Amino acid sequence: MQILVALDQSKFAETVLEKAILLARQLGAAMTLMTVAEDFMDIGDYMDTEKVTAKLLADAKAKATEYAAKAKDAGVDAAVLVDQGTSPADLIIEQAEKGKYNLIVMGHQGKKGLSRYLIGSVAGRVVSHAPCSVLVIR
Repeated sequence: MQILVALDQSKFAETVLEKAILLARQLGAAMTLMTVAEDFMDIGDYMDTEKVTAKLLADAKAKATEYAAKAKDAGVDAAVLVDQGTSPADLIIEQAEKGKYNLIVMGHQGKKGLSRYLIGSVAGRVVSHAPCSVLVIR
């Protein structure tokens, strides 16, 4: 069994990680922890987007390393994958297809208001398009 655990950098990601670790131990599954650094879109001359994008990637890598250490402390060795792009959902789905995972574990998206309906949640997109089962932690 191969589990892909999609984690953002929120406080709730810790809860998702804890539940994924329990599940991996119960199933004797291999686990890959995936974080996605959003790619800052070009907004013209108002901001150095390359620096912002590089900082987001560095922060995601640091958090992924922290998550892997927590998993190891809990007795589960986990591979780490950090990706960067404008659509976290598409990157998670693409990785699930390439890695032939049996299950994706992720948290629900916390967007509120109009942006939730215009953009849609990451979890909703993954559930709709994933090539495998998806466990959404609430």
